[in-house]
Amino acid sequence: MATTTGAVQMTRQWAKRRANKKALERFGEFWRALQLVGDVLAEAEKLAKSAGDGAWTRRNTRHWSIATVDEVKSSIRVCRSTLRIVAASAKRFEPELIVREWRR
Repeated sequence: MATTTGAVQMTRQWAKRRANKKALERFGEFWRALQLVGDVLAEAEKLAKSAGDGAWTRRNTRHWSIATVDEVKSSIRVCRSTLRIVAASAKRFEPELIVREWRR
C-alpha cells in the first residue's frame, strides 16, 4: 500500500512540475510579445521623427485623411505609456499569472 501511495505522489509531483514548466513557457512567450511591441513602437517613433518633412502633408488625400505628424507622435506616446503599464503589471503579477492562469 505504501508503494502505491508513493507512486501517486510522484505522479502528482511530476504533473505539477510539468504544469509549472508550461506556465513559465507561456509567461515567457507573453513577455517576449511585449518586448516585440516595444521594438515596433521604437521603430514607429523613428519613422515619425523623419516624417516631419512637407511630403507627409502633400500626399494625395482624395479618399481619406492622413494623420498629422503630431497626431502620430501623440499616439505612439500613448501606446508606449500603456505598454509600460502592462509590462509593470505583468512583472508584478508574474507569480500569480503563472500559478493561477497559465497552469491550465
